[in-house]
Amino acid sequence: MQVRAPLTKDTLRAVSLHARINALASPEFRMRRWSCWPTKLRNMRAVALVWILLCATAQAAPLTPSSTSSTHVQVGYSEATDLFNLLDNLSDWLPGFTVPVYRSYMEAHGGLDQADLAALAAYADFRRRTSGLAKDDDLKVVDRVFAPDVTREADPFSRHFLGSAGFEASANAAIAEQSADDQRLLRAYFARFVPRASRLIAVAPRFEQQRRVLREELSNPAVSRLASQMRDFFAVPEPPVFEARFVWWPDMDTTQAKVRGRTMLLYSQHDAPTGTASMDWTPILLHELSHYLSAGQPSARKRMLAANFLRLCPSAAALRNPLNALEEPLAIYWGQYRFEHAVRGRALPMASQWYIQADADRAAKAIAAAYPATGAAPLLDDGALLVAAASSCKQTEMETKAD
Repeated sequence: MQVRAPLTKDTLRAVSLHARINALASPEFRMRRWSCWPTKLRNMRAVALVWILLCATAQAAPLTPSSTSSTHVQVGYSEATDLFNLLDNLSDWLPGFTVPVYRSYMEAHGGLDQADLAALAAYADFRRRTSGLAKDDDLKVVDRVFAPDVTREADPFSRHFLGSAGFEASANAAIAEQSADDQRLLRAYFARFVPRASRLIAVAPRFEQQRRVLREELSNPAVSRLASQMRDFFAVPEPPVFEARFVWWPDMDTTQAKVRGRTMLLYSQHDAPTGTASMDWTPILLHELSHYLSAGQPSARKRMLAANFLRLCPSAAALRNPLNALEEPLAIYWGQYRFEHAVRGRALPMASQWYIQADADRAAKAIAAAYPATGAAPLLDDGALLVAAASSCKQTEMETKAD
């Protein structure tokens, strides 16, 4: 989910950026320049030396102690996760799963030479070859209405960087599982880019105020009750402890959140110099939790509900991202609309923009009109809920014809 600032507590602007399904990529951004970095390493011996040095100097800080809220969400920071997120996105190897903003930032702040570009291309090729995420582009429409099962699983390579180990240990474990050629490729890639990436994220304090505010809000019993209602809605068991980790994001005007298995990445600027929190993270986290819970439904149930919905709203199949027809509206309904009422005692104005994507925004408001937050929560198996969500399809169809 991507959010454009300014973010108010009345209006949450967001757009889904889910792996494999969404073909949209974030816009590139231009920012201040930064100092250049030395160019091409001369040979593999030099690469090995740099790798040894960076392992000695880029030791990841211990995982910032995190507290578990009543919603079973731990909020913390991991330098290993932060570093890997930047390095993995740098090549933009799978648009929609990755984003181009990090590469754009490096291009604008010192540039990328030909050797850098070759290293990025080699890494992108490695990730596409070895990650199942890049091999599942042809899902049937019925499997693209709800969050896919893979939402709950981190891909094998990246999962090493989502644990509690430091970057050196995580990188060594991830590299050890690869072929000899890919091991050399990865060591050269990390040797080239880790020093630059480390400089970018080495800013203190690292999200301290944002973590504190988010932990406090998640400890609110009303948030816990809402999360429990969401689990009941999707009819899934209570999940294990969910990790929410902040990672550095180079743009001041947008942010985003993504689910990576049981880890949610919150993409943010560091705390402002005044120590103020930069974003209203709690509804964003609940929005993403909705996707995680939705993905945990049995596949047969998701397909049955999706088929029923597609009969009511055939135009959903023609959307560039079918998630915007039902999955996103449900996340907006729970994570923003019902959250605002249940936790903050307020109502999101129907006239305001709840979500940046028009189809999802309309459908979420249609669900809210049929099931106001002042009343009982709906049931996903209730056919009337699907009818309410599908009621916005006619406007979508008219706009599609107009285009």
